[in-house]
Amino acid sequence: MSRVISVLSGKGGVGKTTLVSNLGVALAQEGKNVAILDANLTGANLGLHFGLLSYPVSIHDVMNDDALLTDAMYKHPSGVDIIPASLSIEHIDAEPRNLRNSIDEFLGDKDFVLIDAATGLDRETLNAIDMSDEALIVTHPELPTISDALRTKTITEKKGKNVIGIVLNRVNRKDELNRDNVSSFFELPVIGAVPDNPVVRKSIEAKSPVVLSYPKHRVSQEIRRVSSHILGKRHIQEDNGGIVSRLLAMFRW
Repeated sequence: MSRVISVLSGKGGVGKTTLVSNLGVALAQEGKNVAILDANLTGANLGLHFGLLSYPVSIHDVMNDDALLTDAMYKHPSGVDIIPASLSIEHIDAEPRNLRNSIDEFLGDKDFVLIDAATGLDRETLNAIDMSDEALIVTHPELPTISDALRTKTITEKKGKNVIGIVLNRVNRKDELNRDNVSSFFELPVIGAVPDNPVVRKSIEAKSPVVLSYPKHRVSQEIRRVSSHILGKRHIQEDNGGIVSRLLAMFRW
């Protein structure tokens, strides 16, 4: 049976879709059968991270009962199956719909189904939460962003979903809070802290996830830390020239 995990954030701009795309590939590299579903109906861009620019069928067609879930699924060379949302302005008023029955029926052979949720707590986000069993929360280590993410965590738990942990993204030395501070706020483990680095933007521009374009970079290593946690594995971090050791010390891990 698939593990269906929604990836959530309290606000936009924290790099949620970047994490989803890279985490999906990292899990596939561990031999897992992975599908990624774009549930951000009015702000779709998951497919763009993989270079998927044009496609005849999207998740919007599935929600409108015009296609099956498998009709909207596209295989990436990394092995990940991508279910994109439409980029057309014609679908901007799409009504969110819980596709959990379709996920169980057509994606039951997957080890993981990652749902890239919309930001905030609108209908699209709540629908993504309803489709999942578990959740990851992505945030930046600053108080306003964490405050929004805390509300997301509260709603998610009220809906009976297991929140696996917190992923800090775009971390740098100027951040207000460290890993322990954030963990205390959420009363959850911080399972990854992805540093802010130009390779992320370069990878997005190249339409190729960081873990493929820069597999040995510390950004990729930290994303693999998240995948290892999800898989229940102990993560072995490569330390090229002590870079990782210095990074961990900088953020007081």
